Amino acid sequence: MRRVLSIAALAAVTVAAVTSCSESGSDDEYGADLKGEPINLSVIASGPGPIYQPELLKAAKAAVNAVNDAGGVKPGGGGEARPLKLVDCEASTVTDPNAATKCAREAIDKKVVAGIGKYVSSDAVVQAFQGAKIPLVGTMVQTGQDFTNAASFPIVGGSPMLSAATGAALQQAGAKTVAVVTGDSPSGRLVPQYVKALLASPGDLKGAYYLPFDASADLTSHFSQIAGARPDGVALLASTDVTTKTIVGLRQAGYQGKIAVVATAVSEASLAKMGDAGEGTVVISDYDAVTSTGNPKIKQFLDEMAKYADGDVEGTEFALNAWASVHLVAQRLTGSAEISGAALTKSLEGSKVSLGIAPDFTYGTPNFLKLPRIPRATVQFQTVKDGKVMAPAGGTFTDLNTLAKQ
Repeated sequence: MRRVLSIAALAAVTVAAVTSCSESGSDDEYGADLKGEPINLSVIASGPGPIYQPELLKAAKAAVNAVNDAGGVKPGGGGEARPLKLVDCEASTVTDPNAATKCAREAIDKKVVAGIGKYVSSDAVVQAFQGAKIPLVGTMVQTGQDFTNAASFPIVGGSPMLSAATGAALQQAGAKTVAVVTGDSPSGRLVPQYVKALLASPGDLKGAYYLPFDASADLTSHFSQIAGARPDGVALLASTDVTTKTIVGLRQAGYQGKIAVVATAVSEASLAKMGDAGEGTVVISDYDAVTSTGNPKIKQFLDEMAKYADGDVEGTEFALNAWASVHLVAQRLTGSAEISGAALTKSLEGSKVSLGIAPDFTYGTPNFLKLPRIPRATVQFQTVKDGKVMAPAGGTFTDLNTLAKQ
């Protein structure tokens, strides 16, 4: 049986994320004719820096515009249709360790009914929303409170599941031994435990290599060392810039084995920089590939990004997550007799969720990592082909809970 990790082993990571908050999250032309009181939604994201993902806000805005353009949220029992409105905030804890908490307080003061796609590592933010009885929907899970707090309603397995899946994907692709390559940080030191959890045997882990987060650093000696160890596969868990540099560097160093990365670390721009070096890379994703346009929901996402944003879908994992979270909240609020955080929480808890871009799941379903707020352990093993991330034949998802029992 494969190993199970404790919640303690998946402890919070501190990320480099000054606050910049606004209520300009939706365009006035969409929903301008809606007469009901606006429904505020919070989006808190990390500010400019190594983990900056501006497409998160862009996708949330596109989804809000789409909902408003389609008639907004119609409350139960009659009444005027209500538009959605974003209260967005970018937090940089590098210059202000309390930046994320300030974002949360401002959102709560503006009486938001939900947080959407939170992407900042802060237990205090989660606790603040819990105290205000406001659910965090579609959180990009990173810290202990994301995994355990009753206010947390992620729609993905997040970093723990994606990391654990890299080794399993490599072994399914034919690799026997797997080396971990990740950032040199406290959180990076935990990654080998995640990867080992789903390897056929703990002994299949062939070393761990820790890289500086600075993508401008000279990593040539690191790449030579990794290539010289000749693992069958490399599980690479790093930022987008470091991921790009590492894949190119490993190939230049002569490494010919398989490489697996998580979807949050690749984009069309990064794949273009990799060129041929990126071909065949295994990508672990929480969602169906954005290239799977035969999926009606993927097509809807692309159409809404094109119409209500600028069509740019860089960092699609973050964009899909924020977009799907807005639509999930709008769906649950429509027809509700009470529009409030408490009512939305009650609607979500223990409920079945159908996103259309991933397998259905039910909140409260247990998982092999024993993290109570992680709702699903389903991922898709994708592949880079001709510079694009492609889904497997049939769009198959792998259930990591089942894999852990083998």
